[in-house]
Amino acid sequence: MKLSYKWLRNYIDIDLNGKALEHELTFSGIEVEAVEHQGELLEQIIVAEIKSREAHPGSEHLSICQVDNGEEILQVICGAANCAAGSKVALAPVGADLGEFKIKRAKLRGEESYGMLCSEKELGISDNHDGIMILDENFEPGRHLSDYYDKSDVIFDVEITPNRPDLLCITGIARDLSALLHKSLQMPEPVLPAGKGDIRKLLKLENQATDLCTRYTARMIKDVKIGASPQWLKRSLEAVGMRSINNVVDVTNYVMLELGHPLHAFDYKLVAEQTILMRRGQAGERFTDLQNITHDLNAEDLVIADPQKVIALAGVIGAANSQISEETRDIIIESANFLYNSVRRTSKRLSIFTDSAYRFERDMSDEQAELASRRCCELILQTAGGELVSGMLDSYPKPVGTILVTIRPGRVEKVLSVKIAPEQIRRYLESLGLILHKEEAESMEFEIPHYRKDLTREIDLIEEIIRLYGYNNIEQKLQIRKIMNYDIFRNRRQVQDMLVSLGFCEVVNWSFSDPADLDKLRIEEADERRRFVTLKNPLGSSYAIMRPVLLPDILRNVLSNINYGQKSLKLFEMNKVFRQSSGKLAQEDYHLCGVMTGNREQVFWGRKVEDLDFYDIKGVVEDILSVMRLRNWEERNSDERYYQSGTGLDFYLSSVKLASMGKLDGKVCRSYGIEQVCYSFDIYLDAIYRQKRELIPAYQEIAKFPPVLRDLSFVISREFDVSEIRKTILESGGKQISQIVLFDEYKGKNIAAEKRSLTFSLTFSSSKKTLNDDIIAREMHNIIQNLEKKYRIELR
Repeated sequence: MKLSYKWLRNYIDIDLNGKALEHELTFSGIEVEAVEHQGELLEQIIVAEIKSREAHPGSEHLSICQVDNGEEILQVICGAANCAAGSKVALAPVGADLGEFKIKRAKLRGEESYGMLCSEKELGISDNHDGIMILDENFEPGRHLSDYYDKSDVIFDVEITPNRPDLLCITGIARDLSALLHKSLQMPEPVLPAGKGDIRKLLKLENQATDLCTRYTARMIKDVKIGASPQWLKRSLEAVGMRSINNVVDVTNYVMLELGHPLHAFDYKLVAEQTILMRRGQAGERFTDLQNITHDLNAEDLVIADPQKVIALAGVIGAANSQISEETRDIIIESANFLYNSVRRTSKRLSIFTDSAYRFERDMSDEQAELASRRCCELILQTAGGELVSGMLDSYPKPVGTILVTIRPGRVEKVLSVKIAPEQIRRYLESLGLILHKEEAESMEFEIPHYRKDLTREIDLIEEIIRLYGYNNIEQKLQIRKIMNYDIFRNRRQVQDMLVSLGFCEVVNWSFSDPADLDKLRIEEADERRRFVTLKNPLGSSYAIMRPVLLPDILRNVLSNINYGQKSLKLFEMNKVFRQSSGKLAQEDYHLCGVMTGNREQVFWGRKVEDLDFYDIKGVVEDILSVMRLRNWEERNSDERYYQSGTGLDFYLSSVKLASMGKLDGKVCRSYGIEQVCYSFDIYLDAIYRQKRELIPAYQEIAKFPPVLRDLSFVISREFDVSEIRKTILESGGKQISQIVLFDEYKGKNIAAEKRSLTFSLTFSSSKKTLNDDIIAREMHNIIQNLEKKYRIELR
């Protein structure tokens, strides 16, 4: 629903800017979806006069207009048929921003154009787009259009929850704001003049569906003059996006937006036998609505009819056969209420969605119908003239009685954890229109107004109290504790997803373990993993401790799968390991452990079957570290005794061990009954997270300048690790080196037995400039010089 700030101020005296009012609406429970500042466009539009008009030589539809903007004569190309010489028009000059586009100097079919002549729709004044806007002849060229049209307003597009139909109107929101801001409320109090005649002699009502039509009222006005609405009425409707039709129809729409209750006007002479029936639709009956669309009705539809035809679909839309026209003189004002689910069912089945149906399907108040009828008649008499017929027809088969709800201040304090005095509770509720009916020592009984059907229980009143008290005014008594790190949680999920995509299966094992596993893995007595946590009441000797490592359980999973014939396996587990600490509780750290064994890929007749090797698992570990946003780690030979000698690697960053991997020793595998070659890795997740690395991907600009590649091949003693050599190259090359890749190692003929040949690919790049040959040559010289000095290399 759209809410006009200017219209709202007719009922409540507020002086807030648009942002402040948006804040107040939001905190009162009215969600603001969008804010539109109207009238700003008119400050860019100039009043101009067309001095001459000529046909465009290159088009049958375009005209060349010479336009006076108060300072100079401009040539403007126009496609409207009503751009006549001597007319005052709205000119959008070059540079004006119309929202969807900006006015620029243009050439149309070979002719220059220095602006645009605008229609009312393009300026947001109305939906009229038949031609350009023709202004009053008294308007002065050169003045801004905003000087003549007061369109400045702030429009709020608000979302109202289904349980609050009382807020689907300007006065409903004003009532809520008055309670929230402690401002007085000026509600419309319509007063009708004494009527003539007797409506009962001119019109008859028959309510044949009292279960669906809970109330129906009708008033009559004779000798109205149908015509254009006054400007204040047009502006009010257009501000909230509603098109002006005529003074009578516009008043019914105005009252619907003002009071929230839809109304409908019938042409009295088009109602057969001067009788209005409320009945169910009939099988095979057809109905043509105001949009000239015909619908098939059934017995579930409630219709408004006369003895000969259907004249409205109750609560949804009127019929074309009884609508107000220029020939109308006598009118019937319908103000009724219908069962909400009946309106909703009919509207949805026929796909007719109107402002009226939107409100009725949210269960309107029966009592509001009479007030809306009086207000509508009052405004029609002001805008269309006529004579009110005395009396009102009212079918109200089951009047709603008084609804009373009791509230206890003690219960308010218990639910809200806030002590609010009974006097303050009374003021809050009375400001919303509730009436104190009875007050006792421990309770208060309030009469609920008819428009607040959502207030039926004590807890509903408590909700209104805290809404007005302010959720943000509740004192925070409990310290907010962060129970989990979402960045780490998401990163763990990311690592798990990556392993699954690589063909791994996740396993989950008990957190209990056997102390003998540490012996099978050859873990030394001085190792900190021997500081395991012993259970006081274990299930058995195999579950006597909290496991300090994950590998033994995964090896048992491998054996179980092999026994079932699955010999090519990739398994991992992400879970906690436990060690004794100085405190009462054990130290818990997340680890990621995995085992690979068998074939690299599934058997396929078109390729040779290959076994997994060391570099397969090394690639997996490097992928995991990359997903965890780690770079420039160091690789060192591992001293883990459960790896086969010379096949283990440890990964370090800033002297902190991050992971280990390698080929499991055959004797370790056989101690678990496994006769296959197995490779394993162990990632110390919490140790990595403690490095406080950025886990969320960060934007990195693509290099604008081309990289330069160089290969470096040399012979070096086998005693030096590749990680040390890479580190030296990186330090020698400085910031220009972006990547170092070892892509070849050679041992054998023409190379001494104690040496090996290594070939590195070096990538040089800069984000500031293109690297020329002189810069690269200088960097390569520094690298070679340092390698010769530190490792006594021989270039190849």
